[in-house]
This record gives sequence, structure tokens and C-alpha cells, in this order.
Amino acid sequence: MKKFIAITLLSLASTVSMAATITLPDYLIFTAVDGQSVANKGQIDIEPGQHLLELQFYDVYSTGADDTNFVKSDALYWSLNLTKNEDIQVRAKDIFTTKSARKFIDSPQITIDTASLKGESVKLVNHAELMSIIMKQHSKMMNH
Repeated sequence: MKKFIAITLLSLASTVSMAATITLPDYLIFTAVDGQSVANKGQIDIEPGQHLLELQFYDVYSTGADDTNFVKSDALYWSLNLTKNEDIQVRAKDIFTTKSARKFIDSPQITIDTASLKGESVKLVNHAELMSIIMKQHSKMMNH
């Protein structure tokens, strides 16, 4: 009977899917994962594999009582090949002003930390850069 229970528990554990959790800083949100919209989340659970994550920068800056600036980016893309079910913490430089926010949007760079990897820099790309990458990969595939 003990053997049956142990086998049952092992089979249940193997069917439970493990996922990694990716957590973004407050000013970034996920808007899509692999082309599927998500509801502006700052954290998602994701299975191992190759993924295209769509993010957006969005924050509000106030320079005075009556002066509020909303800074929002177009879509930013992150191609992620997740090989382990390790949680990922995304960080970037502190952004306290509209000027630094726009600077980040112009050259979006994030840093990722996991249990086995600390401080890996990742450049996010905009739509035009993503299309350029896809066309280059397509050309290479067609030439082989």
C-alpha cells in the first residue's frame, strides 16, 4: 500500500507543471506573451521554452501640484529562452524624471537576476528593431 501511495504521489507531482515567475519593476508591464495579450501585469508565470515578451514602459511624474506628466512607451520586446523554472527578477536603473524615462525608452536596458545568474543585461527592442531581427533571421534561413 505504501508503494502504491508513493507511486501515485510521484505521478501526480510529475504531471503538475512548474512555471517560472518573472517580476518587473513598477514602471514596466507585460502586455503580451507569445502574441497573446495579458492584462497589463507586472508579474507573470511562464513555462520553459522560447518566448517573445511584449512590455511597455508606463509611469507618472509630477514636478509640482498642477504638473503631471504621463510617460508611456510603444511596445518593447524581449526574446527569452527560458531553460529552467527559475524565478526571474527584472531590474533597471532608477527612473525619477520624465527626462530619464524618455532616455530609458530610447535605449531600454534591463538587468535580470535568477538563483543561478546575477546581473545579466538584456536590451529590449522596439517594433522596427524586432522586424529587422526577424528579416535577418529569415534571410539566413532562406540562404541555407
